[in-house]
Amino acid sequence: MNPIVGIAVKDVKTFFREKGTIFWTIAFPVLIMLLFTAIFGRDIPFNANIGIVNEDGQTPITDAVISGLNSTGVFTLRNFTDRNEALRELNATNVRAVVTIPQNFSFDLMFTNHSKISLVVDGTNPDVARLVEDGIKNFFTEYYKMLYNQTYNMTYYEPITVNAETSFVGQRIGYKENIVPGMLCYPLLFSSMVVSTGAIVYEREKGTLKKIRASPIRPINMLFGKTLAALFQTAISILVMTVLAVTLLTPRLNWNVSLLAPIMFLGSMNGIALGLIISCIGRAPQEASNAATTIGIVLQFFIGMYFPIEYLPIYLQQIGRVIPMTYAAQAIRDVMVRNAALNEIVMPMITLTASATILYAVGVLLYKRWVEKE
Repeated sequence: MNPIVGIAVKDVKTFFREKGTIFWTIAFPVLIMLLFTAIFGRDIPFNANIGIVNEDGQTPITDAVISGLNSTGVFTLRNFTDRNEALRELNATNVRAVVTIPQNFSFDLMFTNHSKISLVVDGTNPDVARLVEDGIKNFFTEYYKMLYNQTYNMTYYEPITVNAETSFVGQRIGYKENIVPGMLCYPLLFSSMVVSTGAIVYEREKGTLKKIRASPIRPINMLFGKTLAALFQTAISILVMTVLAVTLLTPRLNWNVSLLAPIMFLGSMNGIALGLIISCIGRAPQEASNAATTIGIVLQFFIGMYFPIEYLPIYLQQIGRVIPMTYAAQAIRDVMVRNAALNEIVMPMITLTASATILYAVGVLLYKRWVEKE
């Protein structure tokens, strides 16, 4: 047999003997295609949280407006009793826009055939702001046509006037300002997770643990040492990407190192903990590497690295909100784009701390179980 063919046959046989490697080889294209289909194969490609303030009280018309906005599939409404409170939530990026239904809205609509709506949109991201503003204006245009037709059995094309204003939370951003914070999340997924994935599984292959047991070093110390090494490598990746981003793209962003450093640290610890768990579960280096790469690539779609999480279907948004990296991406973008202060990123920081602690504890337990089996 040709030696080249022989080597290929040997590797193919090894591939089919490792069930975990087969699984992740098949799972990767399946997951990617399912995600692309779920995100880009929809008639409604966007869903945003909208604050609504009803100053007109509960009337059949206002009830119909609120119900209609909710049923569009584009907006998820949050009701507020006070407009200032709603605008504070806009500043905290919990809602993308605030719609205010003014007093006498129903009366004016029925008896003067005209009324006004107040709309305040977070214009920091122009693409999202345009989608939200156009969607709300189109809704009220079509709603007014439908209402007039039902009332008078006539076609009437004069829309409700939407008085729109744009609020810039931080500064208006372009494409490069939007993409750089997402790029800085890349090391949190790949440098930290992939490096720590190889930390244990390759040592298992080399039989390092047996040598450590024969030395004064405790096995748990090897784990902590691997963690420090993974943090160091991740820090280098972040630093290199930051320098290149500043040099090549020159984005107009807020580089608040005192806030970004702890976010990056906590994000890295979450990635390292996930990698440690994968490493302890994986039975072979190739299986663990494939698992870490697949998980890292899939998670990019959920955490808001490249596009707002509202672009996802609602059920995928719910998945994204339980992934720790989502809060790292959110906090990084809030600091760099919206010039957020410490008090505005406390909740993401607490979430990252809690998740890193829990995931790393699970990894330590799995590591101890692996040590006992060796």
